[in-house]
Amino acid sequence: MNDDLHRDLRKLADDWCERRALVALRHFLPGYFGLNGLTDGLVSLETSLKDVLAFAKNEITEDDKETVKHLLIQIQQAIYQR
Repeated sequence: MNDDLHRDLRKLADDWCERRALVALRHFLPGYFGLNGLTDGLVSLETSLKDVLAFAKNEITEDDKETVKHLLIQIQQAIYQR
């Protein structure tokens, strides 16, 4: 995974913490902290981001949703190119 991906993930976490977006954080953090450089960590993060879109859709901004969708594409590419 590249530095841009990590930076974007960190920015989402920081933004949601500042806004107290607790539902988004509840679903995001297990995948974020589960990143271990292996495919299972990426799959966990993918699931977490999908859950954010499903369960925190009323809590996150449209920009957040676009960022999450962009991150999902990058993560899926990393998973399936291994």
